[in-house]
Amino acid sequence: MAHASGSATRWGPLFGARALDWAETWEGPLGWGTVPYEEVLRRTATGSGTSVLDCGCGAGRFSRMAANRGATVAGIDAAEPLIRIAKERTPEGDFRVGDLEGLPWPDDSFNLVTGFSSFQFADDKVLALEEARRVSRGRVVVVIPTHVPDSGVTQVFKPLFPLFPPDALEAMKQSGMFALSEPGKLDDVLATAGLTVHDDIDQDCPIVFTDVDSATRAFLGAGPMQPAIERSGEGQVADGIRGALGPFIGDAGRVILPGWYRIVIAEG
Repeated sequence: MAHASGSATRWGPLFGARALDWAETWEGPLGWGTVPYEEVLRRTATGSGTSVLDCGCGAGRFSRMAANRGATVAGIDAAEPLIRIAKERTPEGDFRVGDLEGLPWPDDSFNLVTGFSSFQFADDKVLALEEARRVSRGRVVVVIPTHVPDSGVTQVFKPLFPLFPPDALEAMKQSGMFALSEPGKLDDVLATAGLTVHDDIDQDCPIVFTDVDSATRAFLGAGPMQPAIERSGEGQVADGIRGALGPFIGDAGRVILPGWYRIVIAEG
């Protein structure tokens, strides 16, 4: 099902701009997703005989973890440099550059379709989830951030808002990290897409970086940060990140950002 989307053409270059930084920090051994990845793998009993598609797969860390359990894995992402890394991590996987609103697989192709902090970046979130339901012959997993005001990511980004182009900030309200986090928003989108919730978990998921330098590298490598870098320069943005990280520096210089994620397992 072909579909050309502004969200994919917009976000692909932004998340691909510093793909290696993203892969080694957010999707590294201490990356934010490890806790929800393991929870989803456990709850879905993913293993040998399971086929899994990860939507917005990024550098493929979840796909690698699923493959390690014996699953057959596929992934799609708008950022071609991230897809290259995913292919290196899991050469046996089927990784493609594309759009969540037009998945290039036939109906009922997978036992499980996942989206870890990804569906909220689609311009048409209902269509993206309808596509996930279409290619799944079983379950669809959606993971989004919650407790937005208390989130460490929010508290780092917020002081940097003056460094962003105003139109980029406005666009991220509709297509961005927290675009499905408002209470009731995800539930409405799931229902409209024909998905029924079977499991709904609110998971405490602190994000840990070994030091301020690695945390700064991570934030500089995040797709949503690229418009600020383009407008205000890397040096000014990096200084702003380091200042915002101050309250989260703990023992031995580690940076610990509070975070919470909602894990929804649904069926169509």
